[in-house]
Parts: sequence; C-alpha cells; structure tokens
Amino acid sequence: MKITIKDIAREAGVSTATVSHVINGTKNISEGKTKLIKGIIDKYNYVPDIRAKNLRNLKTKTAGLVVSSFPDSHVSGIVNGVGKRARELGYQMLFINTIEDQEYEKETIKLLSSHMVDGIIITPSKMDSQYLKKYIEQNLPIIQVLRYDPNLPLIPKVTMDDFQAGYDATVHLLQHGHHHIGLIYAKADVTSTTGRIEGYKAALKDYHFTFNESYLELGNATVEGGLKAIKHLINREKQITSLFVLNDLMTVGAMQGLTALSLKCPEDIALIGFGDFPAANITSPPITNVSMSSETVGQTAFDVLLNKINNPSYSRHIQIPASLMIRRSCGC
Repeated sequence: MKITIKDIAREAGVSTATVSHVINGTKNISEGKTKLIKGIIDKYNYVPDIRAKNLRNLKTKTAGLVVSSFPDSHVSGIVNGVGKRARELGYQMLFINTIEDQEYEKETIKLLSSHMVDGIIITPSKMDSQYLKKYIEQNLPIIQVLRYDPNLPLIPKVTMDDFQAGYDATVHLLQHGHHHIGLIYAKADVTSTTGRIEGYKAALKDYHFTFNESYLELGNATVEGGLKAIKHLINREKQITSLFVLNDLMTVGAMQGLTALSLKCPEDIALIGFGDFPAANITSPPITNVSMSSETVGQTAFDVLLNKINNPSYSRHIQIPASLMIRRSCGC
C-alpha cells in the first residue's frame, strides 16, 4: 500500500502543510505533533517527494550495493565484479559497507530506497532480514548475495554452494587421516557460515566420525580474531591435528597463531583456508584454499538484479560452485 502525505495528515489529525513542515524541517512544529507525525512516517515507511513523483517507472540507471561483511579478498572481488558489470551496462553504483551493523543496514536501505535507486544488492548482516519485506511489498527490486534470509523466498539470491564447499574441504582433511578437525568461523547467524558447517558435519558423519561442538571457534573475520581463535582452540582441544578456517583474514591470523604456539604447518597442524587471497600460494607453506571466482559472483549478482528490475516475479537462487586449490598446508 502506498502512503501519501494526505494519509499521514488524516491519521495524525493535522493538515498536510503541517506534515510537510515536519518532513522538510521548514517550520517549527510542536514536539508532540512532530513525534506523532514521525511515528506514522516510520510506521508506514513513508518516503517523500522524489520517490512519489517518479513512481519507480523512470529508471535512474543507479543501483545500491550494501555489503555487511568485513572486506576480505573474497568480498572485495565481489564488489569489483558488481562494479565492472554495472559499468558495462551503463549503471552507476552506490556502495556502502555496514560492517555487520544491522541497524545501520536498515537505515542504509531506507536511504537508498528514498533516493530512487533502481534496485539494491545486499549482503545481509543477519539471517533474519524480515525488515526487507516492506520494501518487497513496495516493489523495490532487491537481491541478496553471499548470505540470505531463507524466509524471504521472493528475493533472488546469488551464493556459493557453501554446503558443498564445507563438505569437500573436510573430506580432503579426513582423507589425509585427520579425525580431529578444528573449524574457525567468522560469524554465527548467517547462511554462509551455517551452510559450510553443515557440510563439515555431513562429511564427518559420512566418514563415521562424531561432530564435536567444542572444535568450533569464533574468529570474527579478522586477522586478530583468527590469531586468538587458534590459540583458544589448540589450548583447549589438544587432540586437534587440522584446521578449516572460513575466511582469508582469519587464515592469516591462524598461521601467525601456529608460529606463536611453535607449531609447524602441516607437520603439526594441517590447514585449509577459505577465499584464496592473492598471497596464499607464496606463503610458507603455500595455503590450500577453498576458491571461487569472486568477480563472477559479483557480475552474476548484478545480472540477477537487472532480471529482478525487468521481471518483478523473478526469484531464482543461483549457487556458484567452489573448488579446492591444493597446496602444501593441508599435507599434500
């Protein structure tokens, strides 16, 4: 339902001019009326003027990209891919990184929708993104990339096959004789993490090993987080002989942690990372990584957004497969 200034004025029991003054800050209105009017505006997610005038039937050739995850090489590659495809197709991109802050994310989406972008690509900060429903109902084209809310089936998605990536990496370590595999993850309540951990669990089950919750450690997607995580994990679970690290910054931290603990890789602890950052093949030892073309993900995401803009009923989930770049850190 589209809300108008008249509707707001009627519900607040004031004139349309009073509502307009509150929205535009052009006249001092009493605190009580201002609070009432702003409450109604927030209630209906009303966006003034520019969006109402254009009615979304005029293309601005501008789209928004909202990234919530920390900027590792994988995320940077996706951003580059989106930007490249946008330029090829004559679009401008507005890029915002909310650094895992959902309240900032909500304000960002509201701002972008009010300034007439044709659509938005978002990496949500949490699995629960129900606040996006109101924008879907207003026919704002939105797609989710890397992560998604499973309870929003009408939003198209572009992700990697996280389950298979987690499964393949774990199987590789199991086939090297590692039965006690630690896992360092970046963030708990997002589908990319849950998918990879489910793949890890499935591989253990298929090889008749029991999943141990205490083998998981939060690393917060940073180098420092990876360093702290490996120290906690190895000191707590001394039987661990290998690691699966779900982010390249944490992989760097994990390698630093092994050195600090006087452990050799792969002799003492084998390791598989995630994201395949540019220096992975020249470290000592070179790091085995789950790898995928991040730019391909970004380019695909922009193509999917255009599909959604041109076909509002489009709701496909595209999963892009990953591969394992085998190097020496896993014991190969």
